[in-house]
Amino acid sequence: MKKNIDIVFLGDSLINRGDWKTLLKEEHIVNLGVEADLTSSVLKRVDTVLEIEPKVVVLMIGVNDLCISTPMEDVYENYKKILKKLENSHIKIVVNAIFITQMPSVNKKVLTFNKLLKEYCKKQNILFLDINEAFENEKKLLKEELTTDGLHLGQKAYKVWAYKLNKFLKEII
Repeated sequence: MKKNIDIVFLGDSLINRGDWKTLLKEEHIVNLGVEADLTSSVLKRVDTVLEIEPKVVVLMIGVNDLCISTPMEDVYENYKKILKKLENSHIKIVVNAIFITQMPSVNKKVLTFNKLLKEYCKKQNILFLDINEAFENEKKLLKEELTTDGLHLGQKAYKVWAYKLNKFLKEII
Protein backbone atom coordinates (compact mmCIF):
# COMPACT_ATOMS: atom_id res chain seq x y z
CA MET A 1 0.00 0.00 0.00
CA LYS A 2 1.07 3.62 -0.49
CA LYS A 3 3.35 5.00 2.17
CA ASN A 4 4.71 8.51 2.68
CA ILE A 5 1.17 9.90 2.62
CA ASP A 6 0.47 12.89 4.82
CA ILE A 7 -3.30 13.16 4.44
CA VAL A 8 -6.13 10.78 3.56
CA PHE A 9 -9.49 12.32 2.76
CA LEU A 10 -12.22 9.86 3.70
CA GLY A 11 -15.94 10.17 3.09
CA ASP A 12 -18.64 10.69 0.52
CA SER A 13 -19.04 12.74 -2.67
CA LEU A 14 -18.28 15.97 -0.80
CA ILE A 15 -14.78 14.60 -0.20
CA ASN A 16 -14.55 12.82 -3.55
CA ARG A 17 -15.27 15.91 -5.65
CA GLY A 18 -12.56 18.02 -4.01
CA ASP A 19 -9.28 18.42 -5.90
CA TRP A 20 -7.40 18.38 -2.60
CA LYS A 21 -3.87 18.25 -4.01
CA THR A 22 -4.52 21.48 -5.89
CA LEU A 23 -6.62 23.12 -3.18
CA LEU A 24 -4.07 22.48 -0.43
CA LYS A 25 -0.96 22.64 -2.63
CA GLU A 26 0.11 19.28 -1.22
CA GLU A 27 1.21 16.20 -3.18
CA HIS A 28 1.11 13.57 -0.43
CA ILE A 29 -2.68 13.19 -0.38
CA VAL A 30 -4.96 10.24 -1.10
CA ASN A 31 -8.65 10.89 -1.76
CA LEU A 32 -10.84 8.00 -0.62
CA GLY A 33 -14.13 9.78 -1.12
CA VAL A 34 -16.91 7.72 -2.72
CA GLU A 35 -20.05 9.09 -4.35
CA ALA A 36 -23.24 8.50 -2.34
CA ASP A 37 -21.30 6.83 0.48
CA LEU A 38 -22.71 6.04 3.90
CA THR A 39 -21.11 5.74 7.35
CA SER A 40 -21.57 1.95 7.23
CA SER A 41 -19.51 1.76 4.02
CA VAL A 42 -16.77 4.04 5.37
CA LEU A 43 -16.56 1.80 8.43
CA LYS A 44 -15.86 -1.14 6.10
CA ARG A 45 -13.13 0.87 4.32
CA VAL A 46 -11.25 2.12 7.38
CA ASP A 47 -8.76 -0.76 7.17
CA THR A 48 -7.65 0.55 3.76
CA VAL A 49 -6.78 3.84 5.47
CA LEU A 50 -4.86 2.02 8.18
CA GLU A 51 -2.78 0.23 5.52
CA ILE A 52 -1.78 3.61 4.02
CA GLU A 53 -0.58 4.87 7.42
CA PRO A 54 -1.26 8.58 6.86
CA LYS A 55 -0.32 11.25 9.36
CA VAL A 56 -3.85 12.71 9.23
CA VAL A 57 -7.33 11.62 8.15
CA VAL A 58 -9.85 14.27 7.13
CA LEU A 59 -13.32 12.78 7.58
CA MET A 60 -16.60 14.01 6.10
CA ILE A 61 -19.46 11.52 6.04
CA GLY A 62 -23.09 11.32 7.10
CA VAL A 63 -25.25 13.57 4.96
CA ASN A 64 -26.37 10.67 2.77
CA ASP A 65 -27.33 8.64 5.85
CA LEU A 66 -29.43 11.56 7.08
CA CYS A 67 -30.99 12.13 3.64
CA ILE A 68 -32.19 8.52 3.45
CA SER A 69 -33.35 8.58 7.10
CA THR A 70 -30.85 6.11 8.52
CA PRO A 71 -31.57 6.24 12.27
CA MET A 72 -29.37 8.89 13.84
CA GLU A 73 -28.26 6.43 16.54
CA ASP A 74 -26.91 4.10 13.82
CA VAL A 75 -25.04 6.94 12.11
CA TYR A 76 -23.58 8.01 15.45
CA GLU A 77 -22.50 4.46 16.37
CA ASN A 78 -20.86 4.00 12.95
CA TYR A 79 -19.05 7.31 13.40
CA LYS A 80 -17.74 6.31 16.83
CA LYS A 81 -16.48 2.98 15.45
CA ILE A 82 -14.72 4.71 12.55
CA LEU A 83 -13.08 7.20 14.89
CA LYS A 84 -12.07 4.54 17.41
CA LYS A 85 -10.31 2.51 14.70
CA LEU A 86 -8.40 5.57 13.54
CA GLU A 87 -7.56 6.63 17.10
CA ASN A 88 -6.28 3.16 17.96
CA SER A 89 -3.80 3.49 15.10
CA HIS A 90 -2.57 6.85 16.44
CA ILE A 91 -3.65 8.71 13.30
CA LYS A 92 -4.53 12.36 13.78
CA ILE A 93 -8.11 13.05 12.79
CA VAL A 94 -9.96 16.12 11.57
CA VAL A 95 -13.71 15.54 11.69
CA ASN A 96 -15.73 17.93 9.57
CA ALA A 97 -19.21 18.84 10.70
CA ILE A 98 -21.74 17.65 8.15
CA PHE A 99 -22.52 20.54 5.84
CA ILE A 100 -25.93 22.12 5.66
CA THR A 101 -27.93 21.81 2.44
CA GLN A 102 -30.74 23.73 0.79
CA MET A 103 -33.21 21.23 2.27
CA PRO A 104 -34.62 22.46 5.62
CA SER A 105 -35.78 18.98 6.68
CA VAL A 106 -32.28 17.56 6.17
CA ASN A 107 -30.65 20.57 7.86
CA LYS A 108 -32.65 19.95 11.01
CA LYS A 109 -31.09 16.47 11.23
CA VAL A 110 -27.66 17.81 10.26
CA LEU A 111 -27.66 20.39 13.05
CA THR A 112 -28.81 17.84 15.64
CA PHE A 113 -26.21 15.32 14.52
CA ASN A 114 -23.42 17.89 14.43
CA LYS A 115 -24.08 18.71 18.10
CA LEU A 116 -23.69 15.04 19.02
CA LEU A 117 -20.57 14.72 16.92
CA LYS A 118 -18.98 17.86 18.31
CA GLU A 119 -19.57 16.68 21.90
CA TYR A 120 -18.06 13.28 21.12
CA CYS A 121 -15.00 14.81 19.45
CA LYS A 122 -14.48 17.15 22.38
CA LYS A 123 -14.58 14.22 24.85
CA GLN A 124 -12.15 12.23 22.71
CA ASN A 125 -9.83 15.17 22.02
CA ILE A 126 -10.45 14.93 18.26
CA LEU A 127 -10.27 18.06 16.11
CA PHE A 128 -13.72 19.12 14.94
CA LEU A 129 -14.09 21.63 12.11
CA ASP A 130 -17.47 23.29 11.64
CA ILE A 131 -17.56 25.83 8.82
CA ASN A 132 -21.30 25.85 8.28
CA GLU A 133 -21.49 29.53 9.25
CA ALA A 134 -19.36 30.37 6.21
CA PHE A 135 -21.73 28.37 3.98
CA GLU A 136 -25.15 29.48 5.23
CA ASN A 137 -27.39 32.28 4.06
CA GLU A 138 -29.77 34.35 6.19
CA LYS A 139 -32.31 31.48 6.09
CA LYS A 140 -29.66 29.07 7.45
CA LEU A 141 -29.55 27.21 4.12
CA LEU A 142 -26.53 26.47 1.94
CA LYS A 143 -25.81 29.57 -0.12
CA GLU A 144 -26.92 29.30 -3.74
CA GLU A 145 -23.52 30.43 -5.05
CA LEU A 146 -21.72 27.65 -3.13
CA THR A 147 -23.69 24.67 -4.43
CA THR A 148 -24.23 22.89 -7.71
CA ASP A 149 -27.52 21.22 -6.74
CA GLY A 150 -28.51 22.12 -3.18
CA LEU A 151 -26.31 19.44 -1.61
CA HIS A 152 -22.99 19.24 -3.45
CA LEU A 153 -20.40 21.99 -3.34
CA GLY A 154 -19.18 24.18 -6.16
CA GLN A 155 -15.56 25.25 -6.58
CA LYS A 156 -16.03 28.44 -4.57
CA ALA A 157 -17.16 26.39 -1.57
CA TYR A 158 -14.20 24.01 -1.91
CA LYS A 159 -11.85 27.00 -1.79
CA VAL A 160 -13.48 28.22 1.44
CA TRP A 161 -13.33 24.71 2.94
CA ALA A 162 -9.69 24.23 1.93
CA TYR A 163 -8.71 27.59 3.41
CA LYS A 164 -10.33 26.79 6.77
CA LEU A 165 -9.06 23.21 6.76
CA ASN A 166 -5.52 24.26 5.94
CA LYS A 167 -5.35 26.26 9.18
CA PHE A 168 -6.14 23.08 11.12
CA LEU A 169 -3.71 20.96 9.14
CA LYS A 170 -0.79 23.34 9.61
CA GLU A 171 -1.18 22.94 13.36
CA ILE A 172 -1.02 19.15 13.34
CA ILE A 173 1.26 18.08 10.49
